[in-house]
Amino acid sequence: MAPIWSKQPLKGAFITFHIIRTLIILPWLIVRHIPKSARPFPQWSLKLSVINPLARELFVYQTETRSNGMSTVESEHKKAKERHSLTNPADAGVYSGVLSPGAVKPAPVGGLWYPAPISKESPTLDDEKVVLHFPGGAFVLAFGQEMYGQAVSTAMSKHLKASRTFFAQYRPAVDDATRFPAALQDLVTFYSYILSLGFKSQNVILSGDSAGGNLVVALLRYLETSVELPLPGAAIVWSPWVHVTPRAGADYETCRNAGSDVLIPSLLQWGADAYFPKHERTPEELAYISPLNHPFQTRVPLFIHAGAVEALYAAIEEFAKQMTEIDGNRVKLHATDFTTHDLIMSYPGLGMEQEVKNALTDASSFFGL
Repeated sequence: MAPIWSKQPLKGAFITFHIIRTLIILPWLIVRHIPKSARPFPQWSLKLSVINPLARELFVYQTETRSNGMSTVESEHKKAKERHSLTNPADAGVYSGVLSPGAVKPAPVGGLWYPAPISKESPTLDDEKVVLHFPGGAFVLAFGQEMYGQAVSTAMSKHLKASRTFFAQYRPAVDDATRFPAALQDLVTFYSYILSLGFKSQNVILSGDSAGGNLVVALLRYLETSVELPLPGAAIVWSPWVHVTPRAGADYETCRNAGSDVLIPSLLQWGADAYFPKHERTPEELAYISPLNHPFQTRVPLFIHAGAVEALYAAIEEFAKQMTEIDGNRVKLHATDFTTHDLIMSYPGLGMEQEVKNALTDASSFFGL
């Protein structure tokens, strides 16, 4: 059931209350965290100590009002003009098995090109590396805006030498037509689109953060069984949400560092409630939705990043271990000390460019780029 604050006139009242509350707590957060001893970790900067609780406040607002941010994404896509691409579903045969159209069907989805889209004047794409990135959002929030896309693109071009990045916004789960496997169908749509432009599959690097990381793992699982699509050259997942259960909020509350990380239990519960299919889930569907304890064989090198003090770290570490133990897999876990959830999306505002460089330099070496 949606919170009472998600509909007018109570939604308007909650927004007003939230703005006033934020203005009040901001100076208090700054003063409170000036002493290093008062910070969640003495190694944290003042900026990180203040931004994390502010981010939680934003997630409270979005969760209580059911504001998923998709209207903002669509507005920015329009402003981007030729850098925006609306991608239509691929041929029906591409969506098989758990992705077979039923109540949930593939649909047009959009994303942003960085620094520019492919044009007729573009030279051959034979040697171009392209990053196909999927943002997080607990399956219910949209983060396909310019500020996030630019941050990801800048990091990928600098440290992975990717000539282009496509920042792809899949459908958030808002109704029965966008539950699982809608978002995963969208990833297949985007991947098919990238290949249709002429990029070689071995030059495509899949990337995803948080719930987007979950979806990249699911896409790898799917591609290993697909006869229609070739495998990409590599995959990076940032703080992937690998343990998604019907009790997501309660599960998160038991995690170490849950109180100091940016995520909140109610957001994850909203995401799980909205994303899980309404029917009784099959074992195959559960493996796609929650990859922890469902490892699989993949021929794609998989680089996993996690913040060493993020609440999801233990689950991510265990997932990496399980994947590593599968014969033939090439998997590497890179943990950044004293870093919280989703480094790739938050690093510009936190001044953590060096940490992103270290992670991507490690990934580049691991991939042999």
